[in-house]
Amino acid sequence: MKNNKIKDMIVVGFALFAIFFGAGNLIFPPFLGFHAGDQWLAVISGFLLTDPIVPIITLLVTIFAGGEAVHLGRRVNYPFALILAATAMISVGPVFAIPRTAATTYEVAFLPFFPNLPIWIVSGGFFLISLALCIKETGVVDIIGQYITPVLLLFLGIIIVKAAVAPVGTPLPVAPGGHFTTGVKEGYQTMDAMVSLLCTAIVTGDLIRKGYGDAPKNVKQQMIVAVSVIALVLIILIYGGLGYVGAQAGEHFPQDATRVDILVGVVELLLGSWGKVALGIAVSLACLTTSVGLTSAAGNFFNSVSHGKWKYEICVCVSIAVSFTLSLVGVEGIIKLAGPVLDIAYPALIAMSLIMMFDRKLKYDGTIIGMAVGTLLAATISTIYTNTGALEGIAGFIDKMPLATFGFSWLVPGIVFAVIGTVLGKMGIGKTRDDHDIQPAF
Repeated sequence: MKNNKIKDMIVVGFALFAIFFGAGNLIFPPFLGFHAGDQWLAVISGFLLTDPIVPIITLLVTIFAGGEAVHLGRRVNYPFALILAATAMISVGPVFAIPRTAATTYEVAFLPFFPNLPIWIVSGGFFLISLALCIKETGVVDIIGQYITPVLLLFLGIIIVKAAVAPVGTPLPVAPGGHFTTGVKEGYQTMDAMVSLLCTAIVTGDLIRKGYGDAPKNVKQQMIVAVSVIALVLIILIYGGLGYVGAQAGEHFPQDATRVDILVGVVELLLGSWGKVALGIAVSLACLTTSVGLTSAAGNFFNSVSHGKWKYEICVCVSIAVSFTLSLVGVEGIIKLAGPVLDIAYPALIAMSLIMMFDRKLKYDGTIIGMAVGTLLAATISTIYTNTGALEGIAGFIDKMPLATFGFSWLVPGIVFAVIGTVLGKMGIGKTRDDHDIQPAF
């Protein structure tokens, strides 16, 4: 094991931050702050709950449950675990998150300067660079952590500091109420809890390559916690700053301004025309780091679930090709497509992460199965009603549950079903924790 523990913590922690902090994370906080006005702290607090707090919890729980995406839900059953992991992979992989990185790069970094430039040219170049950086997985973390992330943080720091010392305006008064829930819901769109399922292999794999695989248990735990805390603190600081930047801009843009419009406009107000150049560089780096990390994670996922039959390099190439195709839809189009899927999958993922924190204390699998079933039922019914108007009666009942005003209408149904599952377990129905061989991945 190497002696430079602090350096390794910082490098891997910066890499984890960079993988989490990508396209969605850059465009959402200013947008939320803009609409929340003087209530920006409430909306950002909700956002912080679903990202980064839940993603960091998911990362730690997954590592100690076995280290692979399918391990989080395996006490329910393998098909559920595989579907949950596959949904996460598809969402943060080639269908939603990775295409959005290229689309955001185009709309923020290129379109303001070259309005007639076709998106396919930028997207094509973007994904060629991503492919070059992640085709050999051993170099992913060091490239991101040592070189790209510090430059990204420098540009974001300039933007936030300028807003603090020379604000472009004061947050407009906005009626209180509902802002925390809005932040929670918008946090789904970052998909970072899903990202954390898939990047455990990158984080643990790199720590093992750095010599910590045979380290004492307390050293391993220290490294994982330190890496997570570094990423957590960086994300909270950046979110808070960007949320405040957006809150200052209430008087400068119309209410129907898009996420990208607000981001580009605020930075131009703060830094002038050169600020758009700095923003373009920052966005390109944020999106590139996320694309590299997620593409590598997708390659690892498919290689793992196929038991090595699908080679990492082939999986990466296929992911790049699909991502390029879907990126042509554009940022707002991708966000609209992702909404219903995330409204169902994200609560299930949060519920599994929360209950698996107590895995060692939960004897009966029925407890965990009940939590999964109750959460999925409530989230699915609410999503169907929101998008179609159907199931109004039962959806209205669910929305009156405790904590529903905070965006957690699914939590009480999940707990009720978990209690039912526990009772069934006590009756001898179903498996117990002792029936599983659960070993930490690191």
